[in-house]
Amino acid sequence: MKLIVNGDYMTGRFSVYVDKILADKEYYKDYMSGKTDSKSFREAMYADSSLAGIPGFNSYNFNHISLTPPDDKLPAEKIFGYLAGNNIASCENIYDGFDGFRKYIRENYNHGDFFTCVYPEDELLMYAAAKIAKPKQLFMAGSYYGYLAVWAMQAACENGGVAVFSDVDNEVCELMRENFKNLGFADNAEICCEDAAALLAGRSEPIDMLVLDATGRGDDERPEFRGKRIYGALFRAAKHLLRKGSLIFIHNMEPENPDMRELLGELRDIGARGENYDTYNGLGVYII
Repeated sequence: MKLIVNGDYMTGRFSVYVDKILADKEYYKDYMSGKTDSKSFREAMYADSSLAGIPGFNSYNFNHISLTPPDDKLPAEKIFGYLAGNNIASCENIYDGFDGFRKYIRENYNHGDFFTCVYPEDELLMYAAAKIAKPKQLFMAGSYYGYLAVWAMQAACENGGVAVFSDVDNEVCELMRENFKNLGFADNAEICCEDAAALLAGRSEPIDMLVLDATGRGDDERPEFRGKRIYGALFRAAKHLLRKGSLIFIHNMEPENPDMRELLGELRDIGARGENYDTYNGLGVYII
């Protein structure tokens, strides 16, 4: 994914770019301080003529940007509050060490020629979810250049685990390898430039944590692999590796999206319980 800004590719975190554009807007300050709600924030962006023509600021992104929580702990508190409150998982000490880890990653991650829409709340949720899962085996379908994946690596390393990451784009896989080597995670990561469904079908070791963040090609000859329908197909491919206690982290979770119906059906059938949060990307965590 690449975005051209003033004739150059924008690289790094899209959230930083958004914050830079909106930083001086009073309506943005009001929203981030809790004085106004998401609806008012969205309407203010639509009414702001100064945003016209700025790359990345369009009707699609206005809707998504307005869902950014003013506090990046809000999605985690809702989701983990549900899991703990229903005795699905123990959620104690899951943020321990996060601030230091975030500083280390943000200062040292090389985004190359790419940018990512992983937001601060995504970073925190992935970090904490991995602390809950304590993965010996983690599998992520759709790892891109690793910036969402990296937030699970402290827990994987702490538990002597192996994290398997899959993406069909060789360029982003190479950038991820470079980053994970430089950050000290190479021994706990297996980065595969291969089709995730084929990889899952060929594996036999149980998965403690499954992360879904792939997007299928619109022209894929397999209709069930197109767009976000791919989540249902990937979950079926992974089902034989999941067990009681396995955690499923879903990025771009949209329960009302028809493309998610197959995934939601699979989650119900396997007895997974969890919660979602409607933020910029949409987040969901389920546990079997």
